[in-house]
Amino acid sequence: MEIQLLEKSKDGRTVTFLVRGILPAFANTIRRTIIEEVPTLAIEDVEIKKNSSVLYDEMVAHRLGLVPLKTDLKSYELAGQYESADELSAKQKVTFTLKAKGPCIVTASELKSNDGSIEAVYPDMPITKLTKGQALEVEATAILGKGKIHTKWSPGHVFYYNEAKIKVNSNDKLLAEVKEKYPAQIFDKSGKIDRNLINTPELIDACDVISSLIEIEKKEDSFVFVLESWGQLAPKAILMEAVKQINSQLDEIVTLMKTK
Repeated sequence: MEIQLLEKSKDGRTVTFLVRGILPAFANTIRRTIIEEVPTLAIEDVEIKKNSSVLYDEMVAHRLGLVPLKTDLKSYELAGQYESADELSAKQKVTFTLKAKGPCIVTASELKSNDGSIEAVYPDMPITKLTKGQALEVEATAILGKGKIHTKWSPGHVFYYNEAKIKVNSNDKLLAEVKEKYPAQIFDKSGKIDRNLINTPELIDACDVISSLIEIEKKEDSFVFVLESWGQLAPKAILMEAVKQINSQLDEIVTLMKTK
């Protein structure tokens, strides 16, 4: 198996990487594990002390639950089943308080954590609006969870497509006849087709089987992954944790087979 980093966004939250030498089933395993099995912190329990905003308590709690929180997987562990947040240890929960009085727009920055390293990824994310005389006071508990339980714990979005071998043939006469059938994005400033500009799955599909100008061969054992983090974890941390989760599940299967 060969892994190669192709591109990284300026903010570091989106990476494109190539994996060669794997089956489609394993490529999908990587995708599903990232979305469903990589744990992150999210608010799960909310106690509304005061709420005179226009939003119902349930709506406020729902919005708080969807606030992405910076996550430290080394310091915290999965909580498992519990009846009350009071049962959880310091390694299983992060507590937040929020107090605001109107007139103002209450944002995620006003969530104050008992752990200074755990805070909202997007501090300007609005929770609700308070007018004069209105107030909001909340105590909340965040725990580690997985996207397979609720999407609020999913660390990001990931998709993949087959790596394509692209060959561009020179034929000015044919180019003049079929140029309008191809996407404008694949032409350079001189009006020639640039194979390096055919770099997304949409453009690859749009250029396939139109004419002999562009020949596309999709490799069945090579995949380009695009991973976008919501901000709780860096893309590298997400991928490393996904590999850890896959290995853990495989070890569990081996153990079960040995006991049969």
